Amino acid sequence: MERLSRAERRALLREDEAIIAAPLVMARDARATRSMDAHVRHMVKLLRNPASKSPCSDAVAYATALFERTVPKSAHDKAVCRKGCSFCCSQLVTLTAPETFFVTSALRKRPDLAAKIVASDQTTRGMSLEARLATHIICPLLEADACATYAARPLGCHAFVSVNLDACIATFRHNAPPQIPQPVEHSAVLYACRLALMAAIRLADLPAKSYEMNGAVTLALNDPESEQRWLAGEDVLGGTEAGGDTPPDAAAIMDRIVASLRPTV
Repeated sequence: MERLSRAERRALLREDEAIIAAPLVMARDARATRSMDAHVRHMVKLLRNPASKSPCSDAVAYATALFERTVPKSAHDKAVCRKGCSFCCSQLVTLTAPETFFVTSALRKRPDLAAKIVASDQTTRGMSLEARLATHIICPLLEADACATYAARPLGCHAFVSVNLDACIATFRHNAPPQIPQPVEHSAVLYACRLALMAAIRLADLPAKSYEMNGAVTLALNDPESEQRWLAGEDVLGGTEAGGDTPPDAAAIMDRIVASLRPTV
């Protein structure tokens, strides 16, 4: 499909303004919808904004705010998670490059925490999720059992909630098989918001991959120009990719979203 003219694209963005302040309208299989289209286009616009100090932080802040307002209050109310509860903060965290730079931006203001995540990377690099859980390696960003970069935490951390505290204690303190009951709404909205962010990354012609947090953030901290280089198309986080391929159904949906929106951005 031929790309829309500049005037047509601007008109579409104006129409999107009535949608992007609202929650994401959830489709049954997270396929492209008018709501999804508008939110993805807005994330592309944020990633391409040359006037921003951190386009990646802007895009991720938008994606996480979208997640929070899309999950119904009734689902948030089911969660037993509270400040000071950090049983689950010993997992392998995966995130996109924009999320990496969002976390890194927060850590540049906290050199003590930056040093902790670099030191933790020396221990966790190459470790499986199972090994981390078995050895109870705690996230280096915790302070007094609370996330010190809470506002900049990855999408996965926003969405990992439980409705049963005993199940969390059994899994994360006593090595029981992971059986954490979670509100289905959190998982569904996380899936949709991750699709939207990854689709925006692809539409901005940037490396659309997932990375392990400690390793990726360490690389970003060591290079003050890492975000700018990534926005120029360089995969500066290579070597810290998270294992596993995108499930075929998710990959197919993302391909459809990207193909549908490519002429409009």
